[in-house]
Amino acid sequence: MNRKRLLLFLFILISLSLMTYQSNRPPLLPLKSLNSALNVFYDIKVSVQEFISAPFRRMLLREEENRRLRTELSKLLKEQQAWQEAFRENQRLRAFLAVKEKEQRYVTAARVIARGTDQWSNTLILDKGLTDGIKKDMVAITDKGLVGKISDVSPSYAYLLLLTDINFSAAARLQESRTEGVLSGTGFRTCQLKYIPYEEELKQGAVIVTSGLDSLFPEGIPLGYISKVSKRESGIFQYIEVIPFVDNTKIEVVAIIRRA
Repeated sequence: MNRKRLLLFLFILISLSLMTYQSNRPPLLPLKSLNSALNVFYDIKVSVQEFISAPFRRMLLREEENRRLRTELSKLLKEQQAWQEAFRENQRLRAFLAVKEKEQRYVTAARVIARGTDQWSNTLILDKGLTDGIKKDMVAITDKGLVGKISDVSPSYAYLLLLTDINFSAAARLQESRTEGVLSGTGFRTCQLKYIPYEEELKQGAVIVTSGLDSLFPEGIPLGYISKVSKRESGIFQYIEVIPFVDNTKIEVVAIIRRA
């Protein structure tokens, strides 16, 4: 009996010794090497993924930044356009206020709402008519000079014949020499100054104004400037081309004044 107990005690003691020894042993070298290799491969995988994905991330960030900048630029451009339009409108209002204060014959201001149906048309339609005091043969001007005359009028609208129309004519004179003639439309964007004697010395850029001798257009309204002079071999008058001060393609608002 004592022998069995001794053997059991020795068995338990040996088992405990073995367990303690196993727990204190360092890891097996093969397992440690395998773990190190796996860690290296994992680090390589992460580095490769980072190398491949980084350019795409940068590209996405740049694209997002570009979209933001484009949106901001579009907003700034719209604000600039609105400011420029408000500035131009303010300039137009100031110009017409100056015309109104200066011109005793002032009747009203009218806005262009339509143009002729073809490219050769020299007629504008205005948004005001008889009810606003406009009458036939009244004169249309801007701060730059003469635009034309009212050719027809209804209660709410008026038709403006431009000075470039072939049916338009106005008594005119050279501002500097005071030589008198007649300004006529050509149907294009220029006019012709007629009945200037052959011997009259003219130069390009000379200013033409209304003379007031036709009892229609008040005296001294700027018409245009001489752009071309031709002295033909036959005839007693020169051929004189005039460019109007008012560009017909850019007219938006005109001031209506009473005829002379």
